[in-house]
Amino acid sequence: MRIFECSKEWPTEERYSLTDQIRRASRSVCEQIAEAWRKRRYISHFRSKLTDADSEAAA
Repeated sequence: MRIFECSKEWPTEERYSLTDQIRRASRSVCEQIAEAWRKRRYISHFRSKLTDADSEAAA
């Protein structure tokens, strides 16, 4: 994931706060999209998981 490569260039003092937060959020977005794909047969679940991913990305 590109976010991991980008975050390696951030200042050391941000490594344990901002870097950790954005890495966790990026993992969560990927997990939510994967979960949505698994639930694609059920439109309401699919939309819900994509909405969750969108919300996580915006945070």
